[in-house]
Amino acid sequence: MQFSSQNLKEILNTTNERDLYIVGHMYIENMLDRILETKFRIPSKALDSTLFTTNLKMDILEEAGLIKGRVKKNVELLFRIRNRYAHKLAPNEQRICNYIRELDLLGVTVNTSKKYEKYRICVIRTVSALNRILTS
Repeated sequence: MQFSSQNLKEILNTTNERDLYIVGHMYIENMLDRILETKFRIPSKALDSTLFTTNLKMDILEEAGLIKGRVKKNVELLFRIRNRYAHKLAPNEQRICNYIRELDLLGVTVNTSKKYEKYRICVIRTVSALNRILTS
């Protein structure tokens, strides 16, 4: 899957919270997989195993010094949001709002007054940051 900021923006243009948070997570995890495949030659078959958890992927990338700081924090927060929606029928809305509030815009501050707008921007910018890691 080739990264396109515009394509991702269109995909994330939904008002269905569950879809929004799960698809955002899928893009992030896909980027992590691509980095692991490229930088460490880990076969996609191994990455698809349920034993190769997201936490393990993050541990490898963090220990290698590839993911750190604000990008790492965003990835972790985006995963927490996704987990709330993937594992709870009625996620705690306040907790989700707190996670979103903690997300870093990773760049120029923009108006995020629309519901979900900060989340969308943070997903796009985090995917973009991960893409830079992939191509560096």
